[in-house]
Amino acid sequence: MERWKDGRLRGVCAVWVRSGIGSLGWMALWFVIPSAGHAQSPLAAKLEFDVASVRQNKSDDRPSSSFSLDNGNVYSTVNKGDVFTPRGSYFAATNQPLWHYIAFAYNLSGTEELALRFNYFAGLSSKAPTWVTGGFDVSADRFDITARSDGRPTKDQMRLMMQALLADRFNLMVHRETRQARVFALVLAKPGQTGAELAPHPASDACAVEPTAEGADDRASNQPAQRSALGELPRVCGVIAHLPTSATGHIRFGGRGVTLSLLASSLPTMTGMAVVPRPVIDETGLNGTFDFALDWVPEFNAPSDASGPNFREALKEQLGLKLEPQKGPVDILVIDRVEHPSAN
Repeated sequence: MERWKDGRLRGVCAVWVRSGIGSLGWMALWFVIPSAGHAQSPLAAKLEFDVASVRQNKSDDRPSSSFSLDNGNVYSTVNKGDVFTPRGSYFAATNQPLWHYIAFAYNLSGTEELALRFNYFAGLSSKAPTWVTGGFDVSADRFDITARSDGRPTKDQMRLMMQALLADRFNLMVHRETRQARVFALVLAKPGQTGAELAPHPASDACAVEPTAEGADDRASNQPAQRSALGELPRVCGVIAHLPTSATGHIRFGGRGVTLSLLASSLPTMTGMAVVPRPVIDETGLNGTFDFALDWVPEFNAPSDASGPNFREALKEQLGLKLEPQKGPVDILVIDRVEHPSAN
């Protein structure tokens, strides 16, 4: 279907993407034909897509996206076939649940994402309906979103555009709250001392960043790891991801150039919520960004011949950190209203 807006012809088409507690991928596609004499800067006005299509996807196809919707937490190695365009006017995602688009639009932390999706953390429900989030025994509805804007919006500008789209098509209304809840505080096991596998990110490290040049893509940064002083780490700074491991039954995660607040908020999903059943807040007192690698043997469903530290032992021995139970402030996104999408 075509739409006219502000004197421009808008066309619409669609694609799809996937997701899960440990995977990211979703997108929308749009195209715009500027009218003659249209001289206004595309980003000078309200940040919104010029054209967009939203369609429910009931297929079993694999989710995909043309733009990384990652919020900084990557809980599984990036799929080798995915190609992301971190800057640009085109957004396309297919077969993605709505919660994934919401997490992208509002740049949710790991804790906020879990609170949105599950009524798991005591007192931190987002009030999102099941068709938005799915559950342990039911799937969420999935959607294709395709969109385009003028200019070359940044990722943060694209988030604002997605907020406007979700409000327009899904009648999404949200607000943020800070609640006191039972949490774990991430603290230093020994004052002033970190473990051997946690080190300040070196200024000399030319870590991969999402390219911004027109026509560029980040195929190189999709590779799972790159050598560092700590061994193999994610190629791109600011993400936490699975790392290769040679030990039977082990789980290995790492981050390059990440804050400890990102590490803290990621721990429940990195480990599985049965291992870390509360939100985690950073109280290490350490600022700046860090590189880390963490290797442990899961306490559940590990092979009988697997040997090594469990998660908390590894956290203390390798990173010099530990978790202390307490109460603390937790930010969450609350869903006030959401409806199935309007017609294109």
